[in-house]
Amino acid sequence: MLERIHRIRGIGLLHDADARAHGLQKASFIYADNGRGKSTLASLFRSCSTNKPELLVNRRTIDGNNDQEAILQFSNGQRSNFQNGSWDVERPELLVFDADFVEQNVYAGGQVTADQRKNLLQFALGESAVVAQQEYDLADNHARTAASSLRETSNQLEVLHRGLTQTQFQRIAEVVDADDQISILNGKIVEAQNIGLIQAKVLPQQLVLPTLNVDDVFNIFGMSLENIDLAAEQQVKEHLNIHNKNRLEKWISDGHAYGDEGNCLYCNQPLHGVELIQAYRSYFNQDYNQLKSDVSRLAGLINASCSNEIIDRLKARFETASAVIDGWQEHVEVIPPTFDESSARDALSNIENLLNALRERKEVNLLDSVGSEEDRSEVARNWQEVLDVVVACNESISNATAVITDYKNNLAALSIDNLQNQIRDLEWAKTRYRQDVIDLFAQLALDKDQDAAAKAEKQTKKDSLNQIMQATLESYKDRINELLRGFGAQFLIPNIDFNYRGGLRSDYVLQMRGANIALNGGVPDFKTSLSEGDKRTLAFAFFIASAESDPDLANKVVVIDDPMCSLDLNRKQQTRTVLKRLHDSCEQIIVLAHDVHFLRNLRDDVLRTGSPNDIKCLKLKSVINRYSDFDVINLDQECESAYFKCHRMLDEYIVGNVQSSMEIARSIRPMLEGYLHRRFPNLINGGLLFGQVIDLISNAQPPSPLINAQNITNELNEINRYAGQFHHDTNPAADQVQITDGELLSFVERSLAVIYAG
Repeated sequence: MLERIHRIRGIGLLHDADARAHGLQKASFIYADNGRGKSTLASLFRSCSTNKPELLVNRRTIDGNNDQEAILQFSNGQRSNFQNGSWDVERPELLVFDADFVEQNVYAGGQVTADQRKNLLQFALGESAVVAQQEYDLADNHARTAASSLRETSNQLEVLHRGLTQTQFQRIAEVVDADDQISILNGKIVEAQNIGLIQAKVLPQQLVLPTLNVDDVFNIFGMSLENIDLAAEQQVKEHLNIHNKNRLEKWISDGHAYGDEGNCLYCNQPLHGVELIQAYRSYFNQDYNQLKSDVSRLAGLINASCSNEIIDRLKARFETASAVIDGWQEHVEVIPPTFDESSARDALSNIENLLNALRERKEVNLLDSVGSEEDRSEVARNWQEVLDVVVACNESISNATAVITDYKNNLAALSIDNLQNQIRDLEWAKTRYRQDVIDLFAQLALDKDQDAAAKAEKQTKKDSLNQIMQATLESYKDRINELLRGFGAQFLIPNIDFNYRGGLRSDYVLQMRGANIALNGGVPDFKTSLSEGDKRTLAFAFFIASAESDPDLANKVVVIDDPMCSLDLNRKQQTRTVLKRLHDSCEQIIVLAHDVHFLRNLRDDVLRTGSPNDIKCLKLKSVINRYSDFDVINLDQECESAYFKCHRMLDEYIVGNVQSSMEIARSIRPMLEGYLHRRFPNLINGGLLFGQVIDLISNAQPPSPLINAQNITNELNEINRYAGQFHHDTNPAADQVQITDGELLSFVERSLAVIYAG
């Protein structure tokens, strides 16, 4: 409870207000004329409640020199201090209805804005709905943050995949050798630009398959002489065998060419009659010499057939083909051909060695046939090895030619645009698998998970909030309409709802005489259809419905600023009823008003069930420099009519209460005039002077009720002659009349006696 207002300085007209002497109670009523500081005081309570210092900073005393300060004393020694432009402790238990509440939550300038409907919803929600809304707002913020993070990550990726969707970019397969492929494609672009030159390049040629002709050699190997004398042959053979010298037969045969000589060329002995010589001459005859001639050609035949030039020619052609193939390597990857020179030379050497061995045998034994089928097969086998080497080489050349030919055929179909598109795809692949992009996709996946979770959480909180608000607002609407009917309003709220457009806000319409009233423009509209009293009543109903639905109302301090402003008599009565019920339910109610009669009647309503000790009545009075300060007020006296006030003053004078003698003297005549008007209502015109009233009574004729007062006319005349001298209407020098207290006391007693005697 707010127990005391210690001090208010530098805030509006409360330039140096001190209320320490005036403790507040459960029901505290503060009266002030308009322009005395009620709204300032209400704003101070609102500022403390919502911790909005700007409400006070903007109300700095215009011509004052005090620093702004406010000290509010609450129960249990707790204080809230406003100094240096801020509150040290806010007091959310203060519920304030004032002009700020109306403008922020209901209407301003004859219109109901979206912000006001948003604020109204926040104000109207109960504690459970407030918690649910806070949870929804938190979830909404998380969803916004998650969406923002997802959007930011997506934007970073979008820069990298222009021309592709994010999904297409993400699904690109990794290409580990992208740079190599790009290099190849760039080469192909160059090739496509030079396709004519490339197509003109020669292809590799295969090796010519060599031939081996050894038939003549083997024919000579197989030759022998049938016409040789067998005895001579035997004799020569025996002689040769005796000496057993290698190539002896050839040596003798060569020497036999000189057989025409009579003597031996070696020992110069005569040859005639030597039997062995005759055998030589028979053995080495003309056929034998022909055979020798054929055998002598074997070395040349073998050398020609097995010449290394055969391999040299194959090697030269192979190297030419290899050079051509190597020239294509810059365009296409070709497996270089191979030529097993060593194997070919070995095989050819084997043939040569074999043939020379047979040749040597033949030369030693001319008449012997040499060279079997096995020898021929061995020569053929070795020659096949040579051919195999050539065939293998030609196959590799053929394969290379096929690759080159395929390349040339494909080269004609090359498209520079297509190649550039392939390079672009590879560049995307490179970009896709950069570490920073991999990290971005990992962040994107995380952001998507968080976004989905945040949206799900937001929807869950929204569903929960919807359920609570639907129940809360339905009850809120019913109570508002109940209050409006109690106030006699000609309008109601058929439905109150909420929406999330531009933030959570209330959505309601007013209905009057079956027509919906637009809150902001339209026909009929809020501005012209509702009177100021209607609008104020609507705002007050909103506030009361919310306050009454507060489950913690018993701990709340309710501040009401001018609740009956612009209200008619019936609504003032209903307002008192509502405030009395609110007083009974809350911890404390503070009512600020400029209508002293309303405050007195409200006080009386509270007194019917409460104790006078629980009520405090104060006022804001004018002090020096027309600032305002706090003071006590007697509501009964403030509400007195002139008659009752004068009557009270005369009563108090008789019992000895010291008052102004002139004021007492001037109160006699108005008291008697009031008495006569009340005794004879509607019979005495209000504009008559007191002497004229006495004359009216004196001249009254039956059946006028005035004749009943003719018995006091003499007394009235005497009193009037005394009292009239103190009034300017009968005595211009009234201020200079000297008053004798004894005489005054006598006429006061006589005046009261007239009333009491009747």
